[in-house]
Amino acid sequence: MANTICPKCQHVRPADAAVPAWQCPACGVAYAKANAATMPSATPAPRGAGRQVQGRQGLPWRAILTVLAIVVGIYAGHQAHLDKSWGSSSAEAGMDEGAVRRLAASVRAEQVVMYSTTECGYCTQARSWLNGYGFAFTECNMSLDSRCVDEFRALKGEGTPYLVVRGPRGEHHMKEGFDSDEFLSALSS
Repeated sequence: MANTICPKCQHVRPADAAVPAWQCPACGVAYAKANAATMPSATPAPRGAGRQVQGRQGLPWRAILTVLAIVVGIYAGHQAHLDKSWGSSSAEAGMDEGAVRRLAASVRAEQVVMYSTTECGYCTQARSWLNGYGFAFTECNMSLDSRCVDEFRALKGEGTPYLVVRGPRGEHHMKEGFDSDEFLSALSS
């Protein structure tokens, strides 16, 4: 008698198997049923191929973790970009930290007006940078004061933060958001 190979698990039936001749001793499947379910193939499938894990339904954790890793990576890259463009700009403007702090000490609150909104993340970053170096400024929060909305519209502002800087060369409007190089340049003589 030739050795029978199970079409489901690829087990070779030994001659002294204790189960009926129609049944695989390894996985218990009926040979005829397994043969009917498989497609004819030139090469046998590897052991365990086609086996499905039963009862493993639910969330696709691998996909969720992959998406989460991508989101965290994008966020970290964005934060690194912001740190680079906001935190190191005093060196790019040709001023060391001491020079920026000396300039900040000479600025009065009425020289710098920042139009902002409560929900504006860039406003929070600009405020943090200004406070970090000790710049005095006046903040006009449009989420809290309708007078600020009217002033902002009169300036034809389109986005926040919108800064008006009164420096030695006159009034400068930062319409494209906060840029520390532009800010320092507007205040420097």
